[in-house]
Amino acid sequence: MITQQTILTQIEKLTIEARQANSEQQVREKFAAIKAICDVVLAENRTEKQQSLSVAPNAMPVPAFTQPVAIPSQKLQEDDANGDSIFDF
Repeated sequence: MITQQTILTQIEKLTIEARQANSEQQVREKFAAIKAICDVVLAENRTEKQQSLSVAPNAMPVPAFTQPVAIPSQKLQEDDANGDSIFDF
């Protein structure tokens, strides 16, 4: 993991370069680089917090499904049915 000091140093370096830039385009490029660094740091912090919240110590696993309940049914009594097949209509 990159330390906050390293990140701040890089942002300061880019700020100095932006101040010394000769064109508006160069300044915008430095600002875009600073924004990208900030976005990565903030996303990393959000991810770490979400991971720490999602991991609960000694948590009991919850079953992903429930047991099916048997529904009593009556067989159809028709002349052309030929047994207990699921294809008997």
